[in-house]
Amino acid sequence: MNSMEKITSNQLVAIMISTIIGIGILTLPRTVTEAAGPDGWLLVLAGGIVVIITSLIIARLGIMFPGHTVVEYSKDVITKPLGILFSLGFFVYFALFSAFEARVFSEVTKQFLLDRTPTEAVVITMLLSSSYLVRKDMATIGRMGEMVIPLFIFPAFIILSTALPDMDFTNLLPFMRTSPLRLLAGMGTIVTSYLGFEALLLFQPLMSRPRDAGKAMVTAIAVITLIYTIVVVASVSIFGLIEVQNLIWPAFSIYRVVEIPGAFIENVHGVIMAIWVVAIYMTLSVFFYAAVTIMARLLSIKEHSFMVLPLAFILYFLALVPDNIPQVYEYLDMFSVYLGIPFGFVLPILIYITAKARGMGMKGGKKDEKTLKEGS
Repeated sequence: MNSMEKITSNQLVAIMISTIIGIGILTLPRTVTEAAGPDGWLLVLAGGIVVIITSLIIARLGIMFPGHTVVEYSKDVITKPLGILFSLGFFVYFALFSAFEARVFSEVTKQFLLDRTPTEAVVITMLLSSSYLVRKDMATIGRMGEMVIPLFIFPAFIILSTALPDMDFTNLLPFMRTSPLRLLAGMGTIVTSYLGFEALLLFQPLMSRPRDAGKAMVTAIAVITLIYTIVVVASVSIFGLIEVQNLIWPAFSIYRVVEIPGAFIENVHGVIMAIWVVAIYMTLSVFFYAAVTIMARLLSIKEHSFMVLPLAFILYFLALVPDNIPQVYEYLDMFSVYLGIPFGFVLPILIYITAKARGMGMKGGKKDEKTLKEGS
């Protein structure tokens, strides 16, 4: 794996943006307004700050243990048995995340485009197509990310700008009337919409300049926070607070009411769906790649490609476990609380604190060889 082509900081930014903006953005306006009312967009900003801080801690871990992913250094920091257990849990986390991505993609596609296509057909098609990219290395995924970002960000916001005359910003009032306790309670909801950033635990050693990971993550999360804020403000301004909370996918519903001047594009939401398909392809591929990478490193296997197809079929059956859309989101909420928050926030911070307390990793900007040897 060390002989793989390295990714650049710009590619990491592209990977993170295209990974995090996946299925979470679809329901984001509904979830944040349910948690904080018209101040939901403030909750988005607060969540972005929390994620930036956590990302910087993860980036610091990568600097403390250069050339190693969390799979390797967790064995040194929290003992080998606990490190293996953590890595296995991390594998399950990314595998389930991939399955949820594939299933939600299928449900949205059936709702807006392929209403007569069986769920099974959409899920297996997406998994097999992403398997092709996952069999490659991270640099290939990085280049794909650089191509995808302009493709789905700029057209989406150009089309959204045509809805400005229909926006009523008084729907965002009253301002700052939400109690601090309610905002704090809503933090658990919003931070799960940023899940995906924790993949840095695996990808930082694959960078050509790992020390730039922190700056890249701050840039990526800042862009994502801006996008999330715009989507929430636009949704509430167009539909109103009550209507947003009654919509399944408010972010997509915006584009169902948008009309392009001159009827240049009649089926706007079809265009947005096509753009979103590419974004979800990237999201699924990155989570899928992360799961395969963890298992390959646990088994000390240099070539991961032969593991991709077997795992794809496991993900296929996992994706079909929920019976309907409400059950999909019920399971997804449980996943976010019981796996997303621990593996995205709590455990990485605990590993960092433990490593610092034990005096492991980097010291004074130079590799502390003695500490690393003692830890191993």
